[in-house]
Parts: sequence; structure tokens; C-alpha cells
Amino acid sequence: MKVDKSKILIIGHKGASKSEPENTLRSFRKAIELQADYIELDVQVSKDGEIVVIHDYEISKLTGHSGNVKEMTLDELKQLNIGEGEKIPTLQEVIMLAQGEIGLQIEIKVEKIGKKIIEMLRDASLIESTIISSFIHHELVKIKKLEPEIKLGALISERISEPRDLTNATKRVIKKKLFAIHPYFAGVNRELIEFAHNNNLKVNVWTLNDKPDMERLIKLGVDGIITNDIALAKELLGR
Repeated sequence: MKVDKSKILIIGHKGASKSEPENTLRSFRKAIELQADYIELDVQVSKDGEIVVIHDYEISKLTGHSGNVKEMTLDELKQLNIGEGEKIPTLQEVIMLAQGEIGLQIEIKVEKIGKKIIEMLRDASLIESTIISSFIHHELVKIKKLEPEIKLGALISERISEPRDLTNATKRVIKKKLFAIHPYFAGVNRELIEFAHNNNLKVNVWTLNDKPDMERLIKLGVDGIITNDIALAKELLGR
């Protein structure tokens, strides 16, 4: 099978997180500068109902302060330094940055925020250029009912890496009629990719940072590479 490298998406994991603080406006701007196709970002909700961009539920790893995102207001979260003076962005701030510049891959970390996200994307005319992903697959099904045109990617845990288990997980996603599977890269083989493609599913793999792994998955014909190293992906894809 001949692979068309020009169609493989480069998705900057938490922005350009190899060189910049993850999930920050600075990181997302760098991903735009490096000409990634999409930026991947993680969203949760603050105590006062604001959708904020941060991966961990507990803030100590990034900030040195203890606390849970859901128990803090936006003002409290905005006081924190998450690296090089950067603040935790809101989803709205990232939407404003991305409009006309780059696609969004929004990973939903918590339940019951899909409706608000869809409303924000509609207001910004970003439905077409956004992928929503999550490990919480029933939330993706709810979002599909709200907005049938949105692209939805079912994240698959790295614990599911054996071929039979990955195939079974993919079968469950096929039944949900989603856009893509997002498996951990290590267990992905040609058979899985072909099975997904034969059932109208894209395959976007995470998180792919080493050259040999990236070369292997490109050769197998994945649809998207979620990576911290946008420059390496560009080099291997000839861009």
C-alpha cells in the first residue's frame, strides 16, 4: 500500500510541548509557527464553570501548589504560573488564537461539558476544523447527538495494546459511528489500521516522539500523529 504522506495530520500534543510549557498559549503559538495541522489540548471545568485548558486534575505537578481544578475558581487558577510565566488558558482564549490559524483537537477530561464546548465552537465557526477526543466514550456519543458534523475521536488506553484487545476496542467504536480511534502507538499494526479504514475510521496515534516509531507508523499509513516533536514529524513527512 502506497502511503500519501501529505494527508497525514501533524497534531501538536499540548501544543509544541517539546520546547514550550504544555497547554499554554505560548505552546500553541509555537505549534502554529511550526505549521502543525492541529493542536491537541486538554479541557476541564473550574469551580465557577469556566472551561480551562489543563491536563492534570491536581495542579501540584505543574505549579508547585496543591489543589484540584474543579475546586478552584478561574481567578484562582489564573494566579498560577505553569511555566515561564504562562497562565492556565481558557478554552475561549485558545479558540480565539486558533481561528483561521490551526485546527483544534480538544480532549475532554470530565463529563457534562460537551454542550458548552459545541456552543463555543459553533459561535467561532470551528466545527469543521475541530476534533473532540476523550477516553469517556459515552460523552462522545452525547456530543454526536448534539452536533452530528463534529469529528469525534475515541481515545484508547495504553493498557489496551494486544492486537485482539485493540481490535475489540475498535469494534466498539465502530458501533458508535465515530470519526476516529486514537490508540497508544505501541500496539498499532497494519492489520488494525486496515480494519479501521475498512470501517470508515481514521487512526490518529499518541504520543509519538521517537524517530523509529514515527517512521514505522508513517509507513503503516496512520492518519494522524499526535506528537510533542512537531519538527521531527515535519521532517519525516517531507514538509
